[in-house]
Amino acid sequence: MDSTTRVLLVDGDDGRAGETADALSTDGFAVDVVADGDEALSAIGRDVPHCVVCEFDVGDVTGVELLRTVRAVHGDVPFVLCTADGSEAVAERAVAAGVDGYVRREGEDWQERLLERVRESHSARPTDQQLKERALDEAPVGITIADANAPDMPLIYTNDSFEELTGYDREDVIGRNCRFLQGEDSDPDAVRQMREAIEAEEPVSVELVNYTKSGERFWNKVDIAPIRDETGEVSHYVGFQTDVTDRVQAERTAEQRAAQLAAEREGLEHLLERIDGLIQQTMGALVEATSRSEIESNMCDLLAETEPFTCAWTGEPDLADHSIRPNAIVGGAADGEAMVLDGSGGVVERAVETGEVQVVAAADLEDREWHEARTDEPFSTVAVIPLVYRDARYGVLTVYTDDPAALDEREATILAALGRMVATAISAAETRRTLTADNIVQLSFTVADRSVFFVDVAERADATLTYAGSVYRDDDSLGMFFTVEADDPDEVTAIASESDTVLDTKIITRNEGVSLIEFTVANEGLLSTLAAYGADVKAITARPGTASVEVELPRDANARTVVENVEAEFDGIDLTSYRERERPATTKQEFIAALEDQLTERQLTALQRAYFGDFFEWPRPTSGDDLADSMGIARSTYHQHLRAAERKLVGEFFDRP
Repeated sequence: MDSTTRVLLVDGDDGRAGETADALSTDGFAVDVVADGDEALSAIGRDVPHCVVCEFDVGDVTGVELLRTVRAVHGDVPFVLCTADGSEAVAERAVAAGVDGYVRREGEDWQERLLERVRESHSARPTDQQLKERALDEAPVGITIADANAPDMPLIYTNDSFEELTGYDREDVIGRNCRFLQGEDSDPDAVRQMREAIEAEEPVSVELVNYTKSGERFWNKVDIAPIRDETGEVSHYVGFQTDVTDRVQAERTAEQRAAQLAAEREGLEHLLERIDGLIQQTMGALVEATSRSEIESNMCDLLAETEPFTCAWTGEPDLADHSIRPNAIVGGAADGEAMVLDGSGGVVERAVETGEVQVVAAADLEDREWHEARTDEPFSTVAVIPLVYRDARYGVLTVYTDDPAALDEREATILAALGRMVATAISAAETRRTLTADNIVQLSFTVADRSVFFVDVAERADATLTYAGSVYRDDDSLGMFFTVEADDPDEVTAIASESDTVLDTKIITRNEGVSLIEFTVANEGLLSTLAAYGADVKAITARPGTASVEVELPRDANARTVVENVEAEFDGIDLTSYRERERPATTKQEFIAALEDQLTERQLTALQRAYFGDFFEWPRPTSGDDLADSMGIARSTYHQHLRAAERKLVGEFFDRP
């Protein structure tokens, strides 16, 4: 090759351009390198090269666009497109623009193919037929040509990409009809469309499953077009084969996922509709109940009448003999022996111990005969829902169903939520019973266990702590208020903060020698244990060396069980007194009369006008100025009366015995 043969290389990638230039230089070409289309046009304008070798992406234009510009301005300058970004579309555009050579930068022989194309383009302009043949050979899709006039339309040409796609060598397929690619999973409708289009001498495009020589399935996009001779008769058919397996599989996966989501959405909507109805009915059943027995009976009625359940019962473990029996049941019988909770790990026992819903198939029940004796209908699955509110455990709610698919994970979550609702209602009923019972039991304990925070604080701070009340927080912690007799309340809070059960401390008021301190504690320990058994804490006094706790229980509560379990769980706790007494109930009228006796006429008027004027709503439709004007007093005076009335009202609520 004459060393004066000049090649203009257009490529903005230095590394890639260097590799291409080295390949061209080895064959004796003189190579000039430019980075983009503008530089290329300037270089060609200065001195037209023997050949242009161009990448596809050259700055603001593509190699095909640059080719068109070169053809329009400089005529038939030999032009070879050499790119790693090749595709069917790029090849078609390049051929249509009149490219002299198209080389894909892939495989070990791409450099030799590039040199061959440059030699051919420089030595002589190829004929149109040569261009077409090279374009067909280099095309990145499988191409076949069939003889339309021969029997069974045999193939007379296949390109390299067809061989790569199907695994068939050229000599294996020449002379055969292309239907050999079809197989068991090939869509008959797609095959029919191709046959009808060929018979009608029309183009057609289909997608169907084809098979490689080794029997591997792939999705093939087949485009077939008729080729007509100079008389207008169809002489050949050209076929383009493109592997679209990845796209089809992605589409199928997306369709399956969409169908799955639609089914899940439909199921979820049905579930939500049922949940909403069940929750509304549960709330109604709980609101209507005035006692624990009514709560349990109403829930058993509701669930036993709700599909898919056939039977429901509630029961509370007897801590004395470690057994449980239904105390409310619908759809079955409560008579018979109690179930013994002996540590054998039955489904009821697991629910009691773990506080989590247990769902078990009937065939896997350890005590299946006992459960079968409770229910009127056969069942395939049992669910045991613990009734837990904070640390208080009120037993279990058990349901049975004969639908093995009914109690899935979502259903168990719903049942757990219902269990918490029932337990909350029971807790409220038990507390209400404690607060309103005419006959109560008073228990007094001495406490020396230093793990109880107020015992430890009194001892270490040399202080006296007197209980003033408590309130539960949204985060399940407990805020406890104590009046503290100590020289330094800051020392008291510092010592309390060292306790594992104290989460936070806050000094509310400071007076000489006496302060009000709020201790935020975890909902655990002695007070939580007492609350779990329905005890209402009435008094706590802690001094250095001694502490006492007084609680109240309903008369019919199992006080012995409370005492035994508290003394067993904590060290240094002893019962010092047990008293039964009557507590007169206060009527609403008596409560109002007692409160009115404390309020002045102006205070009562200010409170009434604020309430009936919706002053406590937000946004307020009535302002303090409006209410003050209605009483003919100044706004500041009105608020003094209102605040005094509010203080007395709240005090009557919190200070009542």
